[in-house]
Amino acid sequence: MIWFIAGIFFLLTEILLPGFIIFFFGIGGLVTSLFTYIFNIDSIIVQILIFISSSVLSLVFLRNTFSKLFRGKVSGDKVLEDEFVGKRAVVIHEIIPDSLSGKVEFNGTNWEAKSDSFIDKGTVVEIIERKDLKLIVKPLE
Repeated sequence: MIWFIAGIFFLLTEILLPGFIIFFFGIGGLVTSLFTYIFNIDSIIVQILIFISSSVLSLVFLRNTFSKLFRGKVSGDKVLEDEFVGKRAVVIHEIIPDSLSGKVEFNGTNWEAKSDSFIDKGTVVEIIERKDLKLIVKPLE
């Protein structure tokens, strides 16, 4: 039962953490619980070996397939980039160069923002690039 709970825990943890790797430890936990139940395996060493081998094998052989399945169809990064680049946003928390504290509001959503120059709160900025969940901005001239 412990392996089953650990497997479910790993599967749920994947929702919170990016990378799509912990999911396969969840599969390993579920496989280990199944093997332990069916074959009545009492040895902890054997259970750990089953967990490690099933986790690694599922990671190696299923990660690419599952990544494509869960990613879905993407129309292309160019389309996503065009949605942001050149648009205007409002600074809601001052942006300091080389700091992680800057935030802007764009389309009703707050985004982390970065800039090469100091930008005060309330300033309208132009988005010049998007890197993952962070917008690179510059003040309007």
